[in-house]
Amino acid sequence: MRHTTHRRSALRTATVSVAVGAALLAPAAAALASTPAMQHAAVAAAPKPVKIDIGAGVTIQVKDGKPYYNGKALKPGQTVDNGIYLHLGADGKKLYSKTQGGGTPYAIWDVKTGKSLGTQKNSPTAKVKAALTAKPSATSVKAWQELRVSGKATGIKAGTKVGLQQKQRGTWKTLPASTTVNKSGAYTLRVKLGLKGKNELRMKSGATLSPVFTVTVR
Repeated sequence: MRHTTHRRSALRTATVSVAVGAALLAPAAAALASTPAMQHAAVAAAPKPVKIDIGAGVTIQVKDGKPYYNGKALKPGQTVDNGIYLHLGADGKKLYSKTQGGGTPYAIWDVKTGKSLGTQKNSPTAKVKAALTAKPSATSVKAWQELRVSGKATGIKAGTKVGLQQKQRGTWKTLPASTTVNKSGAYTLRVKLGLKGKNELRMKSGATLSPVFTVTVR
């Protein structure tokens, strides 16, 4: 009987020792997290404030990715013009600025980093005049031989329809051949012509016309 009691006492002692050892780990972990090294790492991880000096003593502060002027956050696409010109691009990534008496009209800034991206002469909100270019893949083909007409659309939205016109007896006729402008503003159209001789052609999108080009059909 004495021998059995001795084994139970040893077991209890071992159980208590393990529990006490686990309890000591929590304070040790807390102490480690509060060390100066850990605190320094937490401070270093904080994002640095971004400031954009647009000149004339004006500094734009950026908070949470948004530029602030006179205490108010600029919204994407917003323009301020009160002697100091500011425009935040539609995507919220670029800030355009202009100060009185400045040289180059519009400075461009990266909102995320505050770094200069250069300058541009035209206003970022100025409307771009619509224009079309057109170039055939060949200037001489056999009747009904396929050729391609490629070009670039400026000031025309992606997905807009672009069609081919042919001059017939002094009148421009729209042919049943069209395509759409892609996201980069380019287009390509496959064409087959059957009218022999010199064909005067042009591309059309709404009221926008390309320069006239010619293709001779043999």
